Amino acid sequence: MFVNNRTLSNSKARPQGLSRNWHIRLFGMLLLAGGFAGSLQANETAAKVVSVAPVQSQMISPQMMVSGQVYSRYQSNLSAGVDGRLEWIAEAGQQVAQGDVLAKLDPTPLTLRKNELQAQLKRSQINAARLDKELARLTTLVAKQLISQTQLDQVQADRDLALADVELNRASLAQVQDQLNRAVVTAPFAGVVSQRHHQKGEEVSRSETLLQLVSLTDLEVRVFAPLAYAAFIQPGQQLQVYQQQGQTQLQLSSVIPVSDVRSQTFEARLAVTAADANNFSVGQLVSVALPTASASLSTVVHRDALVLGKQQHAVFLVQETKEGGPQVKRLTVELGQGQGEWLQVKAAVKPGDQLVVRGADTLKDGDKVRVLSEAEFALAKSKTPTDTVAL
Repeated sequence: MFVNNRTLSNSKARPQGLSRNWHIRLFGMLLLAGGFAGSLQANETAAKVVSVAPVQSQMISPQMMVSGQVYSRYQSNLSAGVDGRLEWIAEAGQQVAQGDVLAKLDPTPLTLRKNELQAQLKRSQINAARLDKELARLTTLVAKQLISQTQLDQVQADRDLALADVELNRASLAQVQDQLNRAVVTAPFAGVVSQRHHQKGEEVSRSETLLQLVSLTDLEVRVFAPLAYAAFIQPGQQLQVYQQQGQTQLQLSSVIPVSDVRSQTFEARLAVTAADANNFSVGQLVSVALPTASASLSTVVHRDALVLGKQQHAVFLVQETKEGGPQVKRLTVELGQGQGEWLQVKAAVKPGDQLVVRGADTLKDGDKVRVLSEAEFALAKSKTPTDTVAL
């Protein structure tokens, strides 16, 4: 059989060519698959992770900032209430608990007076007992008609006077005991000795102030504001108080809408809770946001949603796209009054819209985002937020 060498060589070469084409195609398919996977990964990484908070409607009123000062509700000038020589007195700055000793007077004169009255009381009791027996004896004699009724009446009167002397001596003894108790001055409440006006060894009278005691836990903020705004606040209302450590809400305890012709101001007092007492000091100056008009329903956003700028402020609104997946839209806002963690704004938003509160600093208009669920991120509500916005 005749075989063409060219045909044979072609028949052997064809499978090798087919093998090379198959490898090329397989390599191309792998490249396409890798590119598709990379595209998917790029799309996934393009979505930025954020957390959101809804726009709300709240009652907001215009406010003005007024200065206030922290006072102690218990600030007492203490005196002994008795005359005597000062034996010991607490140092200024010493912190004491309720019932602790603050000062001591020399009790010697009062002790001697007490001993004298005790002796007088014993003497009057002996005299009353003697007259009691005499009255019983004379009563028996009168029954036998051995003495007159006049003698019995005289002894009975003497007995009654002796009993009255016993009561007088007991009252005098109680007064001296009270003076002895006052010779030791104790703290009526817990606090700190802010001043002392006398030194050890001095003679003091009963009305002289020995020292001043100030409570550090029972505090209040006193504010003097224009009388025209007294109608917009009432006891029980919560007001924002700003200090160096941040801001907090305090309850209005009392309003004193009384003024004079010259000042035209009224006084308001806000109670400082025990939990906030450590953030305030007696004499500290604070600022209080006071309502100047009736509250109205306003659109508010969370403070963390604001992206602050030099010229204007903005928020990022989360929207659903037709292609699928949320993306953000940058909106310029105009700020109004603040109330705690919420700020009044003028913007193209409505209650229920979701605004970015975490991750907004790196966003641009139109960026795709992935929103964390409430389980993944819970919006923290601070009682005394320190982030403030210049309005």
